[in-house]
Parts: sequence; C-alpha cells; structure tokens
Amino acid sequence: MTFRRGAALNTAATLGYAESADRGPTAGNGFRTRWPDDLAVLQELGITDVRVTLDWARLQPKPGTLDPDWVERFQQILQAADAIGMQPWACLHDSSIPRWFDNDGGFDDDENFTTWWPRWVEHAADCFGDMVGGWIPFACIPSAAPTQPWIDTWAILADSSPVVAAVDLRDRSDTIGRYVGQMSLLGAVITGDWDGDEVVDASVIAGAVDRWGGELREAADAIDSALILPGFNAAHRDADINAEIVAALCSVLDDACADGVPIEAAFIEPGIAGPDSPDGLLDADRSPTPSSNAFLI
Repeated sequence: MTFRRGAALNTAATLGYAESADRGPTAGNGFRTRWPDDLAVLQELGITDVRVTLDWARLQPKPGTLDPDWVERFQQILQAADAIGMQPWACLHDSSIPRWFDNDGGFDDDENFTTWWPRWVEHAADCFGDMVGGWIPFACIPSAAPTQPWIDTWAILADSSPVVAAVDLRDRSDTIGRYVGQMSLLGAVITGDWDGDEVVDASVIAGAVDRWGGELREAADAIDSALILPGFNAAHRDADINAEIVAALCSVLDDACADGVPIEAAFIEPGIAGPDSPDGLLDADRSPTPSSNAFLI
C-alpha cells in the first residue's frame, strides 16, 4: 500500500493575495495566466491529485457578492485538472481572508465566523460542487475555532464529495476527537521544527521523523477514517535540504502505511514556488526541484 502524490496550489504562491484580501495585494508566480501549462507539467511529473485553493477574497470581494469572472476561471481550472487525470480537491481557506470579513473580526470573532463562513461554503458548493473530487475546507482548522462553523460546513458538503477535517497533529487526539463522525477523512497537518534559514542536519530530521511517525499513529488510533496530508511544506530555503526533508517525510508515510495506517494522499506545498516561497515540486521557472525527485521516485 502506498499513498497518492499531490500538489497544493496555495494562494500565496500561485495568485498572490488579492487587493480585496486582508494581506493584499502581493505578486503570484504567474499561475493566473499559465495555469493550463502548469497543470500539464504537474501531471507529466507524476502528480495524481491537486489541491486548488478557491480564493475567498477574489471570489467574494464583497459580502454576499460573487465575482463571475473568478467563478468561471476556477471552474475552468478544476475541470482542466480532472480532464487530464488529476483529482481536484477544493480548499476554501489556506491563509488570507476577504478584507471585509477581517474588518469585522475574521475568524477571531465567533459570531462573525459562524455567520459568514457557512455562507461562503454554500456559495462554493453551488458553484464548484460537481467539479471536485474532495473538499479541504481549511488547510488547517484554526485550533481555537468554535464547533458550529464546522458542523455547518459538514452539513453543507457531506452529501457531495469527501470532506477533510485538517487538524494540526501537535494538538493531539483530544482535538481530533471533536471531528469524529463529522469528516470523511482526517487531514493530518504535520510540520517541522525549523525555519527557512536554520541549519537542519541529519539529527534534526531524525527527530522530526520520530515525532511525525508517532503523531500519525496516534491520530489513526483516535479516528475511524483514512488520512491525507493536506499540505506539507518543508519550509527551508535550501533546495537540497528541502529534498532531504521531503524524502524523510515519504519514509515516514511509507512506514506508516506498512503498519496499517490508512494514508490516501499527501500534498506538497507549494506545488509551484512563489516569488517569496521556498521551492516546491517545481521552482518558479517550472523546472522540477530536488524535492520533486524525492517525492515522486
């Protein structure tokens, strides 16, 4: 048993943050116009699944108002991925939020969160529901999030495609338990203990390997569903170190699968590097990186 190899096309790297976003505007990597070729390159590389973030700030620049041009563009992207044999997963939030939502408190205001997030999920389901193979509503659910927005999310999406509850595994099984019975798959969010410029040697990576293996097994024991990794970022500026980290991740996942942990897919983030991000599977010039060789061997 092994896992499917996926690429996460996150907002920061691909499109950059919109003028209508809380963090915008920023530059992307050209995906806005290059997406047909970018999807083809990823498919030729061996990617089987692609996580596309449906940028809330672009799609809903004002409360209750959808931008029809961006709706059409994202529909085209999802349909094109499916047409070339890559399973598209729709992510509804990975980093930025609409400025109007942020002005009212964003996710930190429970009433604001509970009011506006389900409406966004409903819009996304209406526009894209028949085009996705799975939903990843949050790249990582905010750890202090109230339960009602997720209950509403599950109710809206559960009758269409599989729904992933993505949880930071450092929060352990007590957090995972909140989503038992309200998810199709557990999104296992695992991270390193370094930043982009730190020295990362074999002993540091070995420590991460031990922790990741334990986290995955503990998560699997706490639920009755399969796992995916919704977006692993090696998060180092050195391409060769990034590749060592990705290779270590793959060894952890292979060992877990051999032990019976049901891991369906893992997504590397970014799939394509952005202007200020570490290299992903492809660098900003769309050349395969050492990480892609480590991930796709």
